[in-house]
Amino acid sequence: MHICDLLDPRAISLGCSIKTKEQAINMLVDLVSNTDCLSDKERFRTAVFEREQKVSTGLGAGVAIPHAKSAGVKRPALAAMVVPEGVDFESLDGQPSKLFFLIASPHQASDAHLDVLARLSTLLVSEEFRDTLINCQSVDSFLKIINTAEKNEIEKDKKQEIIEEEQKENSDSADHSYTLVAVTACPAGLSHTYMAAEALENKAKEMGITIKVETDGAAGNRNRLLPEDIAKSKGVIVAADRIVDMDRFIGKPLVRVGVVDGVRRPQELIEQALDPKCPRYQTGVINSSSSFFMRLYRHLMSGMTYIMPIVACAGILSALARFELIQGTQIGFFLDRIGYSVGTLLFPILSAFIAFSIRGRTALVAGFAGGVMADLGSSGVIGAVINGFIAGGVSLLVTNFASKFLRGHDAIVGLLLYPVTGSLFTSAIALFFTNIPAELLNTYIQNFIQESPTSILVVVGAILGGMMSADMGGPFNKVAYAVGVLLLADCIPELGPGGLIMASVMAGGMVPPLAAGISSALIPQVYSDSEKKHALSAIGKGCVFITEGVIPFLSVDMLKMKIACIISSATAGALSMYFRSSACAPHGGIFVIPLFENVIGYTIALGIASTVGAFLFALIHLYHQKKEK
Repeated sequence: MHICDLLDPRAISLGCSIKTKEQAINMLVDLVSNTDCLSDKERFRTAVFEREQKVSTGLGAGVAIPHAKSAGVKRPALAAMVVPEGVDFESLDGQPSKLFFLIASPHQASDAHLDVLARLSTLLVSEEFRDTLINCQSVDSFLKIINTAEKNEIEKDKKQEIIEEEQKENSDSADHSYTLVAVTACPAGLSHTYMAAEALENKAKEMGITIKVETDGAAGNRNRLLPEDIAKSKGVIVAADRIVDMDRFIGKPLVRVGVVDGVRRPQELIEQALDPKCPRYQTGVINSSSSFFMRLYRHLMSGMTYIMPIVACAGILSALARFELIQGTQIGFFLDRIGYSVGTLLFPILSAFIAFSIRGRTALVAGFAGGVMADLGSSGVIGAVINGFIAGGVSLLVTNFASKFLRGHDAIVGLLLYPVTGSLFTSAIALFFTNIPAELLNTYIQNFIQESPTSILVVVGAILGGMMSADMGGPFNKVAYAVGVLLLADCIPELGPGGLIMASVMAGGMVPPLAAGISSALIPQVYSDSEKKHALSAIGKGCVFITEGVIPFLSVDMLKMKIACIISSATAGALSMYFRSSACAPHGGIFVIPLFENVIGYTIALGIASTVGAFLFALIHLYHQKKEK
């Protein structure tokens, strides 16, 4: 299979006049839909915008490769577009993007398709290839240039394979070691993975250095690093935005960065890895450009990921048990007992998986012990979090000790030493040091929420609600949501103070797409045809607490629309707190709202805030419409 098998002439547009990033993405999605490769065009469009929110796919050097995996894609396909004047695509080098390729991929793409996409990413590293495509005058020429370049690349790869095979046959005893080894991986595993690998390989060749790069893409590990490759190398580069197997690099000088850095600054990474001062990797300790607090945050998020379904299950079952129709009956008792029993797992699991994130399986038992101590010591979710970090740290020390002094006794060490010593030390530290201050702090927070006047709670609700739409998936959004989930977990299975916070957070996340959908449905004359098509989808996503449903409406004026989102979300959070509505689950939207405390007040809060947002959105669109005229 070749690139042009996926790139239909109907999906190519040259000489386009596009002004904004949002317009560019919308144009590319429309182009790729011409090939009948999409089963749900709007679902795929939303997936592309959601992917773009994580990190820009503007790779620099005039190239952007927006992409997404989506259930709305029937078969893999490409779209291409050239904008001679360039578009500000928030590229890594700050320069406008002129050459665009959109990758549409189903969740289960074949290896052949993924190989084609990887080859395209490799070709785009060449400046000559990029310039030729940008200056192309016809679709036929555009396809011919790609075909020729791909053919040359395939022939070059075949020649290289023959040379390597001959070298291997002629000298089995030869030293085939590499100066550096690397791993590249991006969340989707489509383009950045292979472009980072190509950039590292090209720069290493230019510097006279040998390097082997493992691409951990959508099709799995390609060019996998062997133990001898790692052992003989002088350093390791891991350019990845998702979890990769790190324990194999223990003791090696290692640089850990995001995949975009692999594309953007390969020479700097190579120099860092070869620097004698480069830190050596220790299990559980990541050498990266991330700050210490960001690494703590990632470990906390790892634990929170595992407790969210438990919080939802315990909260919903306990709320059902309190319904008047079944309260006091055998069914109510049954649901209440299950909810309570599941809720008892919250602290041990939160603590265990924070520890697991730090040190892996050897820290799990110590983490469970830390969570149990938090429960017994009444230190709540704060104690569970602190004890989870302590368990990870204790396990890290114990495993380092065992690796130095108890080699050759892996079975007994793994079955007895790690769990027993980890649990004892973690429990002792929790009992004598962390539980008391954690209990005091936890009690203070609970009392603050319960005893503060309504005016203070309204301000808290407005801040948390506004944070939910400040960056939609960014740090502010994640911090607000984390606060809501953790405080909710602290009071489950009852509807305690944490439920008030979670309700405000959920309201702040639901309102922006609700407001956008309602506004475009009621005042269609100020919205574009594309936006009007998103009305029902936005309302649906808002109803189920998917804030990103508002993204297609932000293209008119990103800054003003985001401010409108924040205002409407803050209004929702403030009103939810004013009515003292309390949530029983960390997600679900309209599916769990009937189980909330003060459902009527919460519904009023959503209605007023959505109306405020709808009015602001319409006002901004009307202003933009008049400005264009």
